[in-house]
Amino acid sequence: MLIAGWLETADKWLKTNVPGAEWLALFGAAVAVLGALYLVYKLMRGLGRLASAVSNGSRAARAKASKTPGFRILLARPAGSASGRTAKWLGGALTRHLPVFSFGAPFSLVPMGPIKGGLGTASVAQARKRMAKADADLFVWASRQGKGERGLEVHGLSRGGGLSPADARLFTIALPGARKAQTEDVARLAAYLIAKHLQPALSDPQAFRVEKIRDLAGELDSVLANELPVSQTLRNEIEADFCAAGVRVAEELGELSALDKVIVMRRQHLEAATLTADTGRIIQAKLELGRALIVRAEKQFDQVVVKEAISHLAQAVEGLRGDPVIQRAQSASDALFKAQAMIESRKRFSLNFGS
Repeated sequence: MLIAGWLETADKWLKTNVPGAEWLALFGAAVAVLGALYLVYKLMRGLGRLASAVSNGSRAARAKASKTPGFRILLARPAGSASGRTAKWLGGALTRHLPVFSFGAPFSLVPMGPIKGGLGTASVAQARKRMAKADADLFVWASRQGKGERGLEVHGLSRGGGLSPADARLFTIALPGARKAQTEDVARLAAYLIAKHLQPALSDPQAFRVEKIRDLAGELDSVLANELPVSQTLRNEIEADFCAAGVRVAEELGELSALDKVIVMRRQHLEAATLTADTGRIIQAKLELGRALIVRAEKQFDQVVVKEAISHLAQAVEGLRGDPVIQRAQSASDALFKAQAMIESRKRFSLNFGS
């Protein structure tokens, strides 16, 4: 009661002695309303985060408890503009095309709430936490940055190879962000690149039966047949995988349908390569071109083709000699040879001079 009387007295004094006190009172009331609205906003945002955390935790727990066989993949709703459309496109790409590139291996796709911040430390830590709770094999999240050929950044964590969530490998795939650029071929490409992280052995054509690699080569050939609105780096990666698969199919099955395309692609890659290009990819291109030319010459002998193959293979071997792994292998081989020579020398000494 005393406080109410004091406030009334203060209000009368202000109106009597302070010009424009009515506007001041209105300003104070407005500030009070805005403060109340801000508090309500913060409260609602906090409740939203809590509800999202509970929902994500519940989905992860259900996924872990599920008895569905196969790979378990968590797909977070993309952050940024057009998140709903992007989520539908990316989820559809995996649902339709991942079975093809995983050779029919079963999988379950678990939708999750968005992870903001891209590859920020907090974002990655949050992804690892969700992955561990769901015991998932793969976690994929994305953010749309614009409409360019790298406008959609797809990030992920992969436990391929039996890794724990804490050691899961981090990866990023840059895809076009414009709606018209997200074609069905780009969807197949996205599914293939994600499948490579889910099953790292896909990067090595020798890791699967040649019949499966033949099917893979056919799919990649179909993807490359059309103009792809993606970065040249991404196209080079797909071409390299197609060429590696095509050469193995030609060598082991004698099917030459893709061989001429492999030869053309590898020649074009080497012609466009510069001194600043990836040395490893140049060496790989020379190896594949040399092997492809030899297979072609086996079917129709041409001395010029054989000489070109020898030149490319010789350059590739020379380039591999500088590889630290090859050098270590050579050092180990030399040491092994010395050890075996010592044993043989000791045996001869024992036979000639032993008692």
